[in-house]
Amino acid sequence: MKLRGIIYLIVFSLLLNCKKKITTKKGYKSVNSIIEKNDSYLNKVVITGTTDDIIAFKHLNLLNNTYLFGRSHLNTTKEIFPDSLHMVLNLIEKPLFMEVIASSDKAFYRGQAFITPGDTMSIRIKKGVMKFFGKNAIYNNYYSEMNKHTPKYSKNPYLGSLNRYKKKLKYIYKKKIDFFNQYIEKHNLQSELFLNTIKTHLKHEYLNALINPKNIKSRIDGLYFGEIDGLMPLIQIEADKNSEVIIDLSNYFEIISIEEFKDVNALNNSVFFKDNINPYIRYYFLDSKHLAYSKEKFLAEKEFIQNNFEGEIENYAIARMIRDYHLKGFGNSINSIELLKNTINEYEQRFTKQSYIEFMNDIKEDLKSFNFEISEYALNSKFININGDTLSLKKIFARSNNRIKVIDFWATWCPPCIKQIKEGKAFKDRLQVENNVEWIYISPEKDYEKWVEANKKFEHVLNFNNSFFLLKGLKSSLARTFKVKEIPRYVILNKENKIVLNNAPSPSDNENFEKIIDRIYRKEKE
Repeated sequence: MKLRGIIYLIVFSLLLNCKKKITTKKGYKSVNSIIEKNDSYLNKVVITGTTDDIIAFKHLNLLNNTYLFGRSHLNTTKEIFPDSLHMVLNLIEKPLFMEVIASSDKAFYRGQAFITPGDTMSIRIKKGVMKFFGKNAIYNNYYSEMNKHTPKYSKNPYLGSLNRYKKKLKYIYKKKIDFFNQYIEKHNLQSELFLNTIKTHLKHEYLNALINPKNIKSRIDGLYFGEIDGLMPLIQIEADKNSEVIIDLSNYFEIISIEEFKDVNALNNSVFFKDNINPYIRYYFLDSKHLAYSKEKFLAEKEFIQNNFEGEIENYAIARMIRDYHLKGFGNSINSIELLKNTINEYEQRFTKQSYIEFMNDIKEDLKSFNFEISEYALNSKFININGDTLSLKKIFARSNNRIKVIDFWATWCPPCIKQIKEGKAFKDRLQVENNVEWIYISPEKDYEKWVEANKKFEHVLNFNNSFFLLKGLKSSLARTFKVKEIPRYVILNKENKIVLNNAPSPSDNENFEKIIDRIYRKEKE
């Protein structure tokens, strides 16, 4: 009996120990390592959902940052039922941190989720709130929980002092880091992928708010956003107001290492990381002896990228640089166009992702339009003026023969457009007198009455005689000719109505814009 009792005791102990091990392992899987555990051979994710706002599901999208610019995941099927959703994301080859957005007339919904190959995820939208369910729910609900308990950068705008603005941002960043640490501790989270991805994302959200100060009020009450390359003009404005105010970028940005921009995981998972690489090269890691978006600056940035990055990071930084320069009008001379074309040709074979290839092809096509004449079809595009009269582009041009022309594509719902129109009058008036420039305002929007109201509101800065409502908007032959896909957009034509620059920098960039106009003016006087 004694021997039998000992045997029972041993067996019982072994079973108990085994049970403990299994429980611990199971708990670890369900909370701490589930993101890393995936069935990559399935390469798809199934998403289901229920809602009391079915329109939001119709507009539900998951943004994929592995594309050149974050956009909705392309390989998707979606079925909408009266109150539910069934969605499949195909070609998911590795865990990705995606932004989940949905909208309706009732609300705008936003969250962040880890999408894992072979996974299933459930989304519930109810009473204006989006929440995630499933095995990764603790991770996927992190961002909505953080946003509920911490202040937002977008609600703390720049108000005239970069030093005060930076203090507010630093306070917000600290609050977000404190919440992050508390969340980790509360849920005992140990996933390295989650910890590293969120930590990097938070850091670069902060850096993005620093380099793009939020100074433009959005259409959503209380929210602000920043302009691309908006920091340097603000530094200049502050210096002009008070010469004793010196903004030291090393102090403003603090210590940032180039190593922080070599994280491939962050490149594929954080829109802020992607948006930060090139601006920080341009304004922080490189000195300011070269004018931004000049040929010299282009070559300096290209050399820096090639010397400091490789693989995916190098390809992205070069592609983004090409895009940035092209948007700012780089290519306003034969010399710079050839440099841009040669750089695209140099990297074409390295750009294997379809989004990169398509974007480079679009730029190459756009560069072919240098100094070409507007087609008769586009010249016959129809407009309405504030008096209700209908006229063509050909007739508009006939009124300003022998003048350099700048077409400003704008809309009543575009804050940067309105900001530039309100603040740029003095600069435009000077170029009109000194360089014989005609400013033509064209609105490719849908609501004529709103457009009329805006013209009356801004009559002191907007010339009624040169402001026109474009019929058919972005679908018109004129918009297609100039490839107008977003606004504000500026096109410069010479006296013969030939397109000198199909995508010029904003007139708010006074120095660069005036140099372009000066070159055209001098050339036409020779």
